[in-house]
Amino acid sequence: MQRLAAVLAAPADDVQVELHFSRDEQGIGTMHGHYQTNAPLICQRCLEQVVVLLDSECDVGFVESDEAAKQLPRLYEPVIVGEEPLDLISLIEDELLLALPAVPMHPQETCQHPPGYRPETAELEEKSEKPNPFSVLAKLKRDT
Repeated sequence: MQRLAAVLAAPADDVQVELHFSRDEQGIGTMHGHYQTNAPLICQRCLEQVVVLLDSECDVGFVESDEAAKQLPRLYEPVIVGEEPLDLISLIEDELLLALPAVPMHPQETCQHPPGYRPETAELEEKSEKPNPFSVLAKLKRDT
């Protein structure tokens, strides 16, 4: 899983995978997948490594064309299959990539912030340094 490895801070644990294949009441070939692994990422607060549990599930409906994919019930993600065999590893990798958090972070109480960083004063400093963009409007309102 080269695409997943490229975004990780270190090699991940083994991926636990459960796949259940069946046909639903409409005769559509389906797969229910559950994927789980620990992913080492970089915390965006302290820039240290944080291990995030990736736990993802998906329900796939196998179809043969784009037209059939449009007719698929919304419960299923369409996967178009043809004469080539399905690449399950790529499918699992896609699901794990989608499960990655947008901003990985330690819990705030355990995160080691950079030296001198205090979240409560950082917010106050930001607010006090920025001029109020509506102060001109307030002056115009008083003048009228």
